Amino acid sequence: MRALILKASFVCLAVAAYIGSPFYTAWSIREAVRNGDSAYLQHRIDWPGVRATLAPTISQIAFDMPDAETAPQQKPGLWIRFKAYIGQGAVNRAIDSYVTPEGLPRLFAARKAYRDYVAGTPDDSKIAVGERIKRAWSRVKRAEFTSLTTFEIDMLDKNDPDRMYLGKLALDGFGWKLKELRVKMLTTAAHDRAVRFAGNDGAGEGFIAKARAAAR
Repeated sequence: MRALILKASFVCLAVAAYIGSPFYTAWSIREAVRNGDSAYLQHRIDWPGVRATLAPTISQIAFDMPDAETAPQQKPGLWIRFKAYIGQGAVNRAIDSYVTPEGLPRLFAARKAYRDYVAGTPDDSKIAVGERIKRAWSRVKRAEFTSLTTFEIDMLDKNDPDRMYLGKLALDGFGWKLKELRVKMLTTAAHDRAVRFAGNDGAGEGFIAKARAAAR
């Protein structure tokens, strides 16, 4: 009986660890971006896959393209399609520059510096880890296993509730890896927020801002 209880306990712990592991990886990636841990980001993110899935959503925001999910029948105008065609190269170049193990922490640091010193946003690095986890969890709108080896999580931006990040993680060897990342604006009237996301919030010239400039 004792052996059976031990086995059952071990199975329960293993299941709990399996369920919690993608959440832990997602949190660790977030902390690595904050702390500039490029070595961790290099191994826990599939950079080619993330860049490939991020580019179309960045282009959609930058060039005011309709969302294929919410407005599948809405065809963009000729001028919008022309701008998107011309500016796609700028989007791709900016993503190649910023969406890297070294570039992502730099982008985060620039935006954080703006929020701290210009916008006056409180520095949450002084908040206890438990409280930070609680706040982060409150922004999670969907988190589910889509298979035994894939996990998806949708999370609102901390500073803009109309912006959501959609991530997909996959089991890779003995750990989880971020394979896909998309950005979704939740309101069609969020053009001003898209501009802030582009980097016009004072944090420096963002990659969407570069794309817009190139398309004009």
